[in-house]
Amino acid sequence: MLRLSPSEQRYDRTVSRAAAVVDDIASELATWPGVRIERRARDELVVLYDQVELGVLDRERAVAELRFSSGERDALVEHGDAEPAEPVRQGENVSHDLRGPADLTAVLELFDRRYRDVRGEDDPFSSHDSD
Repeated sequence: MLRLSPSEQRYDRTVSRAAAVVDDIASELATWPGVRIERRARDELVVLYDQVELGVLDRERAVAELRFSSGERDALVEHGDAEPAEPVRQGENVSHDLRGPADLTAVLELFDRRYRDVRGEDDPFSSHDSD
């Protein structure tokens, strides 16, 4: 679970609601088996499964960025599930802004898709099963 220092907690109280949504997503993702959250910078949270980066949550910009294969990336963008993101490595990143509850669900679905892909599960499109 993501823990913030007292000074970060005080800082967070003055940050937009979007930062709280990012923190909610990070807290949920941290409950998934094998997933951990690392703070890259004050406002960037890196979501990892084992040693593989699933994506980045940016609290300041209120955006999630994830990497998919070029075919998956194109399909996500074409269907409106994500926007193309600034290329980080091989130009396969997508992003999704976090403006409200519907975006929270959409971003969790993107992370679920990436999570299942990295784990080698057959159906990356199905929803995350509750055990």
